[in-house]
Order: sequence, then C-alpha cells, then structure tokens
Amino acid sequence: LFEKFDLLTTKDYLTFINEKFGGVMEHKYVPVLLDGKNQIPEEVKVFKRLVDVEKVVVVNGWSTGGTKALRDQINTLVKVPFQAQSLSNDVLDPVKYPYIFLIGPTYEQQLPIAMNWGKQKGAKTFAFMHADIEYGRSPCRNAVEMKIPEKLELKVLADIEYPGVSPDLTAQLLRVKDLNPDYVYIQDSVNNTIKILRDAAKVGVPAVKFIGNCYDFSHIIPETLGKDAEGFKAIQINADWGENIPMMKEIEEFAKKHEIAKKDTYYTKGWVQGKIIHEVVSRVLKKTGGKIPEISQFRTMVRDEWEKLENFDTGGGTPPLTYKDHQGHTQARILEIKGGKFISISDWIKTK
Repeated sequence: LFEKFDLLTTKDYLTFINEKFGGVMEHKYVPVLLDGKNQIPEEVKVFKRLVDVEKVVVVNGWSTGGTKALRDQINTLVKVPFQAQSLSNDVLDPVKYPYIFLIGPTYEQQLPIAMNWGKQKGAKTFAFMHADIEYGRSPCRNAVEMKIPEKLELKVLADIEYPGVSPDLTAQLLRVKDLNPDYVYIQDSVNNTIKILRDAAKVGVPAVKFIGNCYDFSHIIPETLGKDAEGFKAIQINADWGENIPMMKEIEEFAKKHEIAKKDTYYTKGWVQGKIIHEVVSRVLKKTGGKIPEISQFRTMVRDEWEKLENFDTGGGTPPLTYKDHQGHTQARILEIKGGKFISISDWIKTK
C-alpha cells in the first residue's frame, strides 16, 4: 500500500510476493499508484487522498520539495510511515521526523565524498550545478552552511542554477568554461545531466570535470552521449542491474512472467524498497497473529518495526540495512564512464 515515485519497481516486488507466497499470512498487498508529477501542490493533494481515502499503511515516494512540504503532516498529523525517495538531510531526523526513512547516504553526505575525491586528485576549486527546484538547491545550500568546502580546504567558485525544463544550458556551461573550476558537482538527475554534458561538449568543457550524485548513475548517459560522456563520474549507493547477487535471482524469476521496461540501478533500488516494506509488514502481522490492526495502530506498528531493522539483508541490493537512525546505510563509491561503461574508481566509502 504505497505511492509511486518514477519507477514501478516496488509494486513489482510486492506483486512478486503476492504471486509467490500469496502475500503475508493470507493478506495480499494492494499497491495504490498515483503520480505526484514532481509538483508540490500535486504531491500534497495525492498524499491527502492516499492517507484519507485509500487508507494506505505505507507511503513510498516523492521529491525533496514534496517531502519537505509534507513532513509535518507525515510525522504529526497523519503519522504514516514514509519511505522517502529524496535523500535530503532536511528530512532525516529520527526525533523530529519519526515516520520518515531513507535508504542510504544523504545528498549532503554524497557531496563531500565527491569533493574529497577531487581534492585527492589535486583539485582546489569546485562549482555546483542544479535545477531551480528544492532537490537541487537545498543540498548545495546545506553543504555551504555546513562548511563542507571549508573543512576540505576547497573553494566553491559558483552555485549555478538553471531552469529544470530548459532545453538548452549553453549559457550556464559558458559560465563554467569561464570560471574553469577543477570539478563541477551536479545535484540533479539523468535528463538534465545529459543536457549539461551535451552542452559542455559544445563549448569545450570535458565530461571528466563533472561528478553527479546517485541519481546520475545511469547507463542512459553513455548510451545517449557516447564519447561526450567519457570521464563523467557519479555516486553509487545500491547495486546495478545484472550484478551477480542473490536479489537478481528474484528479479529474474519475476521477469519470466512480467516484462521489465527499465533494467537499471533504479529498478534494483525499488526492489530493495519493496523488500523493506514486506519485511516490516510481515513482522507486524506475525505479532498480531495475522490480524490486520486498525489503520492508525497498523501504521504505528510498521514504523516501530522499521526502526528495529538491524543488519537487514537485501540480497546484495545494498549493504545490510539498519534503521535505528532512520538511514538504512551510509556507504557510497564513485564510478567513472570509461569506454562507454561505468567503472568503479573508488572503494566503498562510509560517509559518516
């Protein structure tokens, strides 16, 4: 019982459980799929429908802006477990936001990994690039307020914002060329990153200067841009599609009956999120002897079991997850496009 972000993978996992095991203790999952369209007013409207009309037990979804707009309702008015797609530090606080859970390192933890890696390569200067939405703005703003660049003895030459729907970013890339930072950190997702690298190549700024967050680890980038993507780097926080891990065996079993449109790292991430939901719901129903609790009690019990997850094995989809601090894990590594493929160029780094 949840909401969709960009992918339908979590629904796929719960469908897999329904088909293979009949759900949990004779109760099948009923996914409710509604699109917030990455627009805060729409996300708020959909959230209200989910909790008031659909009576969902768990909400899985939404942007940084939407999650921040809803965080008080999630945690004080409705009190519904919320698995955030946003990894913003602004929504991670077990005391203030006891119903919000993140799967891995926050954007503010990913950024210093990239900056410290750059420093080790001799960098002295960085620039930030992001779209004109909270997902882009807040992590870069928070990093400066947390004095991350200063602590690393690095200088941020500019914080370059652009319209997220703009078809052309040449003007912004000309500014990057003029500033000539050693590296540029992109706090954005695949579509805009493709625009950045495309227009960077046009003005003569090589992809090797750019490092993206975890939502920039996508094979679509080299497939779309070819040589213009060579040297681009991104953060990885969960397994890629096709890795030799137990979790892929489950996905392959599911794929025998169902078509999978996007075979990528986002799919594996969504599968992990489904596993988390299934685990906490199963724990609750085992305690109730299979009886479905009243909705507010059910939500609270799911939250309590979620927080108790410790060293939860996702079958290699992520490092083992522990949710005492509401953040499943804190490990990441850096990948680089070489010969048209993402290759690991760092060990797994603990961000705390």
